[in-house]
Amino acid sequence: MIKDVMVPLDGTAADEARLAAANDIADLFESQIIGLFLNVLPVVIAQEDGIGAMRAAHLLQKARDAGDKTQARLTGRLAGLQKPVELHRFDILNDAAGDVAAREARTADAFVALRPDQSLLEPEHLVESVLFGSGRHIFLVPNRKPAKAMFNRILVAWNGTRESARALAEALPYLHKAHEATVVVVDDEPPAEGRAVLGKDAVDHLKRHGINATLHRARRRDGDVGATLIAETRRLKADLLVMGGYGHSRLREWLLGGATYALLHKAPVPLLLAH
Repeated sequence: MIKDVMVPLDGTAADEARLAAANDIADLFESQIIGLFLNVLPVVIAQEDGIGAMRAAHLLQKARDAGDKTQARLTGRLAGLQKPVELHRFDILNDAAGDVAAREARTADAFVALRPDQSLLEPEHLVESVLFGSGRHIFLVPNRKPAKAMFNRILVAWNGTRESARALAEALPYLHKAHEATVVVVDDEPPAEGRAVLGKDAVDHLKRHGINATLHRARRRDGDVGATLIAETRRLKADLLVMGGYGHSRLREWLLGGATYALLHKAPVPLLLAH
């Protein structure tokens, strides 16, 4: 079950989309919400003379004071949700944000964030760090006017890899709440040898969990798995897309030209990713 939902907050308007999704998940599972406030401090180099040291101390204190004000606003915003909440604050340098977020996410059942885009409202390194470093799933929503998060129809992208198995396991609580669950396998035409039965094992696994899942095979569109999954998500009117996150280190490297890149930037529904 999902009993604690972590969400990064920064006091900006982007918090509305993050909190709306976290709140919907918390309502569904009667969960606690944990706000994660990473107060980024400026990098200051104290000079040897007393004036330089005083200026550096002033800049740091100014950043901490600004953090105090943001923390107060966030505390009030969370209290308004009228459910169990916590706010965890860390005063850090910018390059530590990803590591701290991944560490904190390890003891939460879900980490809700915005899909990374060119606006940089959700830094790519933070999404990357949580996805690859937390061991938990990340629930990504678009930065737009909050809409009710629905889990009536869930599409699970399956290719038989360790990553897709991890995503499937992390998605089980949501799948138990769904009205329809579809395991989608993207194939060439005809399917490569050994792939003809791919996906049946995942469907059988879900059925043993009491989930009425069905298998759907989709033909790859122009060799593009991402475009195929987007089209199937729309065609099947899915509310959530579940898939494994692939790669090793830098987010930009494993996204470049890959299915995950297309989905992060163009998916019509929220994404549940796990590595």
